[in-house]
Amino acid sequence: MLAFGLALTACGFHPIYKVSGQNYGNGVPVLAALAVPDTANGRALSAALRGRWQSADDALFAVRLTLSETARDGQFNAAGVPQRVDIEYQLGALITRMGDGEGRGQSTSFVLRHSESMTRSDSGAADLTQRRSLARLAMQALADRLVLRLSREMAE
Repeated sequence: MLAFGLALTACGFHPIYKVSGQNYGNGVPVLAALAVPDTANGRALSAALRGRWQSADDALFAVRLTLSETARDGQFNAAGVPQRVDIEYQLGALITRMGDGEGRGQSTSFVLRHSESMTRSDSGAADLTQRRSLARLAMQALADRLVLRLSREMAE
């Protein structure tokens, strides 16, 4: 086990909970601002990100997020009626370098995607409830991936 650990650290692996430097506070990204859309999915994403980043006026980065949701019918029955709905959630992130130093105003961006699928029911209310639950789960998954990606982007 010790040999594995030494080999892993020799290749440059750094665990996420060991991130340090001026871009991190207590292992979480420190941002000048994090702009999240004011939509139902944006509020769910904000809730999933709560406590996973810190705000500081002198932080080196600001992040602006965009969210989109695309649904399409799938798996049709013999009568041509759709039985499933496939939903893709897309999170776009624009990271802007802040501060007075070199690289100020430079931006980088990336897109994260998450897909879900649900079975249609005979009740519109049940479908809506199921779709909202899937959206909350998707926002949690996207928040997890966003924090990891921000950690990587800000460390470079």
